[in-house]
Parts: sequence; structure tokens; C-alpha cells
Amino acid sequence: MPIAILMFLLLLPAQSWAGWLWGQAEDDALKVQVAEPYVSWRTGPATGYPVFHTSEKGEWLTILQRKTSWIKVTDTRGREGWIAVADIAQTVDATGNRVDLQVPDFEAFESRRVEAGLMMGEFDGAAVTAGYGGFWMTRNLSAELWASQILGSASEIRMVNANLVHQPFPDWRVSPFFTLGVGHIWVDPKATLAQPEERDNSIGHAGLGIRAYITDRYFIRAEVKDYKVFTTRSTNEEATEWKIGLSIFF
Repeated sequence: MPIAILMFLLLLPAQSWAGWLWGQAEDDALKVQVAEPYVSWRTGPATGYPVFHTSEKGEWLTILQRKTSWIKVTDTRGREGWIAVADIAQTVDATGNRVDLQVPDFEAFESRRVEAGLMMGEFDGAAVTAGYGGFWMTRNLSAELWASQILGSASEIRMVNANLVHQPFPDWRVSPFFTLGVGHIWVDPKATLAQPEERDNSIGHAGLGIRAYITDRYFIRAEVKDYKVFTTRSTNEEATEWKIGLSIFF
């Protein structure tokens, strides 16, 4: 379930995060006034959509949502359309100052407090899908919770982890990091002639990875982890995992 929720959040269109971009509640929408001779409206968020209306200097518009480099607006007559971000950046607010779009950038990425992501890869040769959420306690140190599902030919594995992540160079656009954590693993062998019992064990891991900021609120994360599975048998088991995926930050 946690992985499904993270997948849903990552696939949401950009306008779903309008409240985060503008930092305001929906019932307190930002109003802007056209300061240039005119701005053009399009029927959709791309130059391929036709222009169907223009607003002249002095008209007031209400911001509805954002999608990449386009912003959906409405006017006092209730008409709705899309205007380029570059044009909205030339409007003014109620104080007469240029509008601050508050668009997330690399500076915001450096000072992020919360992130979440969905990653895929291999765990000891089997396909793994994992989702996580993390909170940055300092610019260099964060705490994370992970949930993973591993589908092998002989078993299905579920795993949860609590990690500490150290990022030594937070100012780098492409930044390495190190991770250390503990968790629990449940191994459910697939049905055979003799029904096997489900096994669960504690686990620990150490790993390293890299983050690469892309744009807006998105960055790519890749990592490799070495796991030790603490069993009741005379020897413990080991496994190697690699994953890569897309993350968002707030």
C-alpha cells in the first residue's frame, strides 16, 4: 500500500501541486494585474493550442493552477485559459510589485526538508520495487522509511527499513550520499508439494548512492546496498541490491 500511494503521488500532474507552488490555500488564490499592453490566452498549456483571447493592461486575473511553463487563469467574467509563465512574470500583485512565482529551483532543492520517491531495481537477482519517504534533520543528515516488494522465481519478499542518510556535499547538483539502516524482511516461498512456512528475519544494511537534481521538484536517485539477514541458523545470509528511480521534494 505505501508503494502504491507513492506511485500515485509521483504520477500526479504538476497542477496538482499548485498549492505548494503558490503557498496559498485554494480559497485565497493569487490575483495579478496585467502590466504589459496585453497577454494572450491559449486553450491549453502549449504553444500548439490556439490563442482565443487577450487581456489588456490593467485587467485582473486569478491564478488557478500551474502545468510546467504554463499557468491557468480566470478573469472577472469567469473565462478560463492558459498563459505562459513568462507573461505572468510580467504582471503585478495588489501592492504593485512584480509577481513572485515561487517556482522550485536548485536552491529550494538544497534546503528541502521532506522528500519521497519510487525506485526499481534488483535485490539479489530478483526484481524489486520500493517506495520511501525522508525527512532532512540537517542539510547533511536525513531519516528515511522504506517499504519494498521483491518478486523472485521461488518466493515473494516484503521488506521495511529505517535508514540514516548522510550527504557530505549538499551544495552539489549531483551529490553522493551514504546510508546505514536496519529493518525486517518477510520471505513467503511459493507453493510446492510441501507447503513451506513463511520466514521473517531482522536485517541491516550499508550502502552508497547518488542524487541528481533535474528540475522543478524532481530529482533522480540511484543507490547500491549490501544487506545482512540475521537468521536463526548457524550462518547469516547476505544480499546486494541496486535501485534507481524518481523522487520529489517539498
